[in-house]
Amino acid sequence: MREKGKLFFYLNIAVLCILWIFSGCSEKSNEPTKNEQTGNAQFKLSDFSPSAECKGCHPNHYNEWEGSMHAYAFVDPINTAWMEGLRNTVGAEELGQFCVQCHSPIGALTGETPIGFDKENVDPLVKEGINCDACHLLEKPSGTTFGQDAVYHYDVKSGNRYGSIMDPAPNSFHSSEGKQFYSLSSACLPCHDLFNHNGLRAEITYTEWLESLYNMSGIECQGCHMETYSGQAAVGGPIRDNLHRHDFIGVDIALIDNFPDKAEQRQKIEQLLQNSVTMTVELPDSVQSNSTLQIKATVINDQVGHDIPSAVTFVRQMWLEVTVTSGTDTLYKTGYFDGNGDLMDEHSLLNPNGDPDLVIFQSALYKEGQSANVFNADSIKIGSIAALQSKSGQYSIPLGLISGNTVDVKIRLRFRTFPPYAIRDGAAEYIANIPTFEMEEYQGSIVVYP
Repeated sequence: MREKGKLFFYLNIAVLCILWIFSGCSEKSNEPTKNEQTGNAQFKLSDFSPSAECKGCHPNHYNEWEGSMHAYAFVDPINTAWMEGLRNTVGAEELGQFCVQCHSPIGALTGETPIGFDKENVDPLVKEGINCDACHLLEKPSGTTFGQDAVYHYDVKSGNRYGSIMDPAPNSFHSSEGKQFYSLSSACLPCHDLFNHNGLRAEITYTEWLESLYNMSGIECQGCHMETYSGQAAVGGPIRDNLHRHDFIGVDIALIDNFPDKAEQRQKIEQLLQNSVTMTVELPDSVQSNSTLQIKATVINDQVGHDIPSAVTFVRQMWLEVTVTSGTDTLYKTGYFDGNGDLMDEHSLLNPNGDPDLVIFQSALYKEGQSANVFNADSIKIGSIAALQSKSGQYSIPLGLISGNTVDVKIRLRFRTFPPYAIRDGAAEYIANIPTFEMEEYQGSIVVYP
């Protein structure tokens, strides 16, 4: 992992410089089909290969991918539950390939996921989600997705596989060609940039990066999410110093029991989160008994090239948990769960809005002023923190008469990918599998005087 503050330092240097210069194939085949939402050329299942066919020559990349969220994208039960909820809300016909176009491009482009498809009975190749060919058949990058227009420029005729190595070693299985865009953030489009059919900037990790100083400084997505290492890209190939891991570590986590490398995935996510932000706390050295204690906690997004949280910011939860005690007495607390495991905001069933001081960095979707889903929303209230920006929580705590000599303050910045309320309908059995990560922690004591 990178040292905390290193990227921030390099970004400042880069900004100064900018200112200085003026500112094998699946057995199943079918007739070619056309995805009307994307306008792409015709594809059939036999145009693509199962990822297992890549394992013999690329065992490291295959094993990393197998335990990645790319491999998990289609089998994810949370996505299934949300897609079913959207079907029931907006109608299956209108929803079309809105979700599937990114969670299984091959399924969407071959007609294997028609309106109302049965997820359990699709071809195994479709279930691979974003598999090897879903990325390495791309001969040029795509643009931001608007509604249902995700475009994939697949070359299924030449036999080429494309990647970031500009001088690939020849092999007998397929021809290879290096493309510069595989080393650039544009390779992550269109799945990581979504404007819905209303034109709302709904899930815009790429756009957040594009509008940040990280883009101007040449720091690409791969620098954080595809760790560089030395080794062989293929068995028997030359040793290279610029290989990239294919585990694509972000903040999403596999919840199903039989998914590979879950423990390792969780550890890497925790490391990523703990090297993402800086938290500073302002509070006095001493306080008078029976007065009001003022606390300010600031979260600085100084290590992430996009907003934090990003992507489905209207679901992800990053919040401040604050506890103030004196001896065995709890004087104040905020950011705690109710009996259902939900934070006590408007989504709590047991104690709605029971935590008025809750500071949570979460967005919210609306349509005509009412809560909405990602498909039909026409506005968004941004709660995330943009790259190199900060947001604070401020607390005024009446102390009353303090019997002890100190007041102890503990503040934790916590994170989880899904709150229970978001998956209670349709995937409730996975709530217990959702981890909560500790990103930052502060503990301090304040002297109390009469």
